[in-house]
Amino acid sequence: MTDEFLTPVLPTVPFLDCQRIVLCRPSHPGNIGAAARAMKTMGLVSAAQLYLVNPLCAVDEVAVRRASGAADLVTGCRIVDSLSEALAGCTGAFGMTVRARELGPEPMQPKAAVAASKAHWLAGGESGAISAFVFGNETNGLTNEELQHCRAEVSIATNPDYGSLNLGAAVQIMTYLLRDVSGNQTAVDTGATRYASPLATVDAVEGFYKQLEVAMIKSGFHDPNRPRRLLPKIRRIFERTQLEADEVNILRGIISALESGQK
Repeated sequence: MTDEFLTPVLPTVPFLDCQRIVLCRPSHPGNIGAAARAMKTMGLVSAAQLYLVNPLCAVDEVAVRRASGAADLVTGCRIVDSLSEALAGCTGAFGMTVRARELGPEPMQPKAAVAASKAHWLAGGESGAISAFVFGNETNGLTNEELQHCRAEVSIATNPDYGSLNLGAAVQIMTYLLRDVSGNQTAVDTGATRYASPLATVDAVEGFYKQLEVAMIKSGFHDPNRPRRLLPKIRRIFERTQLEADEVNILRGIISALESGQK
């Protein structure tokens, strides 16, 4: 048996590029724009990843404004006549629904759905397999027929007394989970400089505790003959912060300055 049969072929196409967002019969252009913005924020950056099935509204300037910097996804999205067209080429198809259907496909939790999407992608060979997350109309959700086209039904847990989740918000949640499972969690570089120094050494921290103890005795705040639990409690306060070297120097400097002012 040769190595080619033992070593799996990993996808060269990034996981997030293999995800598709499908909006069935959206009725408000603002929600289309909000969905596009949610997608691009989480790394689904191609207009070819947004499908509209029989939209009930125009994809107009309202959608573009709500999309903010993701207007290119709105203006370049795919508009199709049927869900079958939107799902063409997909291996995974996850229907988002508020309520479980008696004859619906297998129910899944959101995290399980994105994990299944990643499993499909990994099993899809060099190009990776595509998965679609299908969202229904804002008022009525997915029809039973639309849900039958999906391989799983997925519900986002909400307050049982008020489960009104906006379409754009639902897309945001699922695209966040997709980004999370992709492993692409690099923080945005704001250009700000973090003023951090290395963690203080044990001996440096102990020197600070000793200086603080002496200062408290001199001030009359601490009686070494009746220590009670003061010193252990002070240690607990500072140990929770994991003091940095610069911070220890600052604290010791404050103590020295206060002592000089008392002379």
